[in-house]
Amino acid sequence: MNNSKVGLVLSGGGAKGAYQVGVLRYMAESGMNIDAISGASIGALNGAVIASASNMQEASEHLNQLWQTLANESPLKVDKLAVASYLGYCCIRVSSQLLPVLEFASGVLAQHMLKNRGVLDNSPVKKLIETYTSPEKLSKGLPLYVSIFESNNSRKTVIETAMGALGISDTNPSEFRHVQSFPADQQRGVVLASASLPLLFAAQEIDGKRYADGGIGGWQKSQGNTPITPLITEENCSHVIVTHLTDGSLWNRYDFPETTILEVRPKNPITQESMIKDLLNFKSDKINYWIDQGYEDASRCMGDVAWVLKQQAASTAAITQRNVILQALDDDGFSLTLFDRQ
Repeated sequence: MNNSKVGLVLSGGGAKGAYQVGVLRYMAESGMNIDAISGASIGALNGAVIASASNMQEASEHLNQLWQTLANESPLKVDKLAVASYLGYCCIRVSSQLLPVLEFASGVLAQHMLKNRGVLDNSPVKKLIETYTSPEKLSKGLPLYVSIFESNNSRKTVIETAMGALGISDTNPSEFRHVQSFPADQQRGVVLASASLPLLFAAQEIDGKRYADGGIGGWQKSQGNTPITPLITEENCSHVIVTHLTDGSLWNRYDFPETTILEVRPKNPITQESMIKDLLNFKSDKINYWIDQGYEDASRCMGDVAWVLKQQAASTAAITQRNVILQALDDDGFSLTLFDRQ
């Protein structure tokens, strides 16, 4: 792949993001390198860890450490204040004994809480990300792009997503942002925005607008959940590795005919219980199952490519060594006209 750039796309899928740990482990063991990353939702969080590492081996180790932590301590922490507000609102709604003005006031409060907080607290996720990323590391690391979805109303976004999933209508497209282009103190917020599932996590404010999970956009063709576009248009990647966390993803590589694309798709169903349950299933046995599955699928899908790259690297090293030897002989005055130096 001389004069080529290789990109890595990490799609979204909640707890199934553990699958990408196995994919990266295989890539690191095979000596495969990348030049840029893009991610959606959990893929954005994984991408931030990879982009912050000094090499693929370190990225693989850090990603595995993070997910083993998630397996032992779930990142799902209930925001009690937001839940209490919403439950209080529901109780008032069903009580006909209370004054209409009180019902209205409680509704305003609940809307405010759900708009600005979310049912789950994202502080455990923020703490883990802070462990493996920093503005300093990101500034020296690989270019990182994440998809984000404008969402000023969480309930409306959920309804639009459901309609997209049912094929009734499509959602608006996601936006793609280059993380390192933001000021240092805003970079983690952009990454967290990509993983902010509506109602569950609070939307993040970026440039005066509120953004949520990047996987929501362009639902019917997985435009936001498989964010290959910035790697092609911004990074000019000639080759892109795409990971999928959905069985039978509707994303189609033939929509990008000018780019050589290698997909890592699950051979066996990645869905263990249901889409919703798997999204939030951070149990140890599930996470380790998905990690192993990612490794096996990466080996199956990328094994031939890894072998070619190894042979190419060995050939390049041999040519380099030959040229060094020939140059040394030249310096000693030997005649080497019979040698091909090309």
